[in-house]
Parts: sequence; C-alpha cells; structure tokens
Amino acid sequence: MLKGVALLMMLGCHLGSGFGINLIHIGGVPLYDIINKIDVPVQIFTILGGYGLYYVFQKGDKRHLSRIFKLYLHYWVIITIFVTIGYFIDDSSKYPGSFKDVILNYSSFYSSWNYECWFLFPYSFLSLSYPFLFKQMSRLRARYVCLITFVIFLVSSLLISKLGVQYKTSSPALYNLLYLGFLLFPFSLGAMLKRTESFSKLKMLVAKKSYGKILVFTLLIIASIAKYYIPTAIFSPFYAITFIISFVLLSQGKTNIPILATIGHHSMNIWMIHTWFLYYLFPSFIAGFKYVFLEYIALLFVSFIISFVINRIVNLMPLKF
Repeated sequence: MLKGVALLMMLGCHLGSGFGINLIHIGGVPLYDIINKIDVPVQIFTILGGYGLYYVFQKGDKRHLSRIFKLYLHYWVIITIFVTIGYFIDDSSKYPGSFKDVILNYSSFYSSWNYECWFLFPYSFLSLSYPFLFKQMSRLRARYVCLITFVIFLVSSLLISKLGVQYKTSSPALYNLLYLGFLLFPFSLGAMLKRTESFSKLKMLVAKKSYGKILVFTLLIIASIAKYYIPTAIFSPFYAITFIISFVLLSQGKTNIPILATIGHHSMNIWMIHTWFLYYLFPSFIAGFKYVFLEYIALLFVSFIISFVINRIVNLMPLKF
C-alpha cells in the first residue's frame, strides 16, 4: 500500500499546480501546493526498498540478480515503445539520438530521454550491492549504521548544494556518485527498521495505550507541519520514516486497501511511463483536462492502462525470473 501512496505523491510532485486551474485555495495558496510541499516519494520508495531487501536478505535471497534484470526489462520495454513513438511524432534527432545516447539511456546511467528516470541507476546499484552492504552493516549496531550513513548523506547533500549538481547539466558520474550517498541513508533506515523489528514493537506499544493512535496521528501532523515549513532535503528522510511508521500504525486492522495495493503493484511501470505523457510526447493531452485534479486523474489513469500493456508484453517474453 505504501508504494501506492508514494506513487501518488510522485505524480503530484511532477504535475504541479502550474499545469492547470486549482479549485481550492487556503490562505491564497493552492491546496495542491500545500500537499506537494509535504510529499517525499523518493525517500519513501528508498526506505521501503531497504526494508524489503533486508527482509529477503534475512531469508536468503535467491532472486537477487533476476529482480534487477526484471526491473530493467520493464524499463527497456517502456523506453523502446516511447522512443519509437517519439521518433515518428516528435524529434527524430533526439529519439533515439546518437549511439552514445542509446547506451547511456538503456543503461540508465543518464536518462536524457526521460529525465525523471534518474532514480533507476542509483537505486539499482544499491539493490545490486545490498548483500555486501548488509553484511557490513550486520557487524555494527543499528544506531551506528544510521549515524555513519547519515554523515555520508549529509556530506553528499552539502556537495550537491555547494556544487549545484543538477541532473540535466552535471556530469552523470558525479551526479550518480553523490546521489548514491544521498540515498544510502534512507535505504539504511529501511533496512534497520526491518532488522530491529521496530514495527512489531511499536504496534504492541500503540495497542496497549487507549490513546495510542491519537498520539501517532498527532505526531504525524506535527511532522507534516514541520516538513511544510522546513523544505530542506536534509529533513526529508526523517519525515519519510515518520510518515511510513505512522501510516502502518494507523492502518492496523486495514492491512490491504485494494486501490492502493493495485496502484503499488504498478508503481514501477507508472513511474517510468507518466512523464512521457506529462512532459515529453503528449503534454497537450493532459493539459486538455484544464483542472489540476482532472489532469492528475487522467495522468494516473492513462499510465495505469499502459502499465497493464507493459506487463502483458513482459509476461509474453520467454524468460523466467
């Protein structure tokens, strides 16, 4: 379910209120902008990735490489389809571009065709190296793991800010290196959350208190207000893990909200699909809905439908995962 929530956040961040008409304002500020200021989809995805991979690490992961290959297979199918469309209806010099462009994009080292896929390479690298990382982490107490990776995160964040590192203009090698350090901390938070079985302990604690859920909800509101007024990226992982823990504790007894679970199942595809409609090939289609809320629904719907098609194509391939 949380993957579904993070995906909805990401669509909101990328759409932005400037794309259409906002119907609801609070204090002169569009409600859409207020919600977007407390969205942290990248950190939530990364924490959940660390949590899930530590779970399979404990069980003995037999699908380590095939999981990464499947991720890339979906990515390759999606970009092949949309780049082919782009060649015929948009800019044949950009799609596919030079041989170097093809190599960089298919490796995801630098996604010039769809910039919003920047997350794929650093996350895949973490997924590839997690057995080594978790083995080293297991030698330290969880608090020391979090402290060390936070220092790396802090240094990476400061360098990103100081050097003005931007995906479209900076060296891909520098960008990926710094964002590996940037993502390592939330990735480790997720892993340590699983290692310490914090959810089980917190669930028991909240269940014992009659006011437990009220307290959790209050803490979430306070954290959300703090995130709104402290937009710095350094605070984002702390807010993200607060959001995740609060969501899980508040949804006890409701382990499966079908619509969120379904969206979460398609989150990977939708992430790789939606900006082709929003920014690159069909922006006029989304803009035609005029109102931000309707544009959001249209973007989610069309990306969701295309995701079904992508899954069908991948499943028809004679490959085993």
